[in-house]
Amino acid sequence: MDILLTGVVRSGTTLACHLLNKLPGTVALHEPMNPATLVGLDDQGRLDAVAAACAGWRRSLLADRTATCMAVAGAVPDNPYGDARGADGLRRSVVSLEEVRFDKPLDPDFTLVVKHPNAFTALLPLLVTRFACRAVVRNPLATLLSMNSTQANWTRGHVPMAEAFDGELAAALDAEPDAVARQVRIVAWAFGRYSRWLPRGAVIRYEDMIATGGAALAAVAPAAAALAEPLTARNTNPLYDRGLVEDLAARVLGADGAWQEHYSRADVTALRDALLAG
Repeated sequence: MDILLTGVVRSGTTLACHLLNKLPGTVALHEPMNPATLVGLDDQGRLDAVAAACAGWRRSLLADRTATCMAVAGAVPDNPYGDARGADGLRRSVVSLEEVRFDKPLDPDFTLVVKHPNAFTALLPLLVTRFACRAVVRNPLATLLSMNSTQANWTRGHVPMAEAFDGELAAALDAEPDAVARQVRIVAWAFGRYSRWLPRGAVIRYEDMIATGGAALAAVAPAAAALAEPLTARNTNPLYDRGLVEDLAARVLGADGAWQEHYSRADVTALRDALLAG
């Protein structure tokens, strides 16, 4: 079975892949394709290209247990960003495209999970017509704070691979002069896509994934129900700037949105207060 995994940026999709790779008969690839190759195709062409890519990874994995994806030292990490901060205070990506060996028995019908957050979120209305799709979400305040702690396009309020497939999102971001307001819009946009195009059970909360030791990923692969990994939530990072915490919390709480299907205002307020108290 092929499953496409997406999620809000900085929501824990890479951790989800890391955990899923602990399961027998399951391989989870972290951003193995270049979504830009889908830009010039029509809808059918995009569906066929994703299906062909999945078939190619399956052939490679069944032949010699290898596939190429974003990794660190030949393995899918639990976080694509290192803890060290540059002179600008931001953490850098530590992953690169590598050949990864998945040293486990695989039957022809093994579960293949392919993760691409921004492109798959933008293409979700199309992808759900042919593939099983799942998404990971995170408390929107924690998501925005993590976005502002990492060096990436979203730090300045843009997600090029999503904008390439969603002209309305691209236009909205281009029209917004404030980078933080663009970030808030990106998060709201992603939650809105999942609300409209995925059933509730296909959306996994980062906090539930942590609290259950990964067992919440049974929504992706049933065997994950047996996971009991020692995991620690990173929502209450004491290094976050207090002013930024207050600003982002006010922006989230000041607007309604699809995020409220998964998180209450009390969830956001409690996280804000915990961060300010720390």
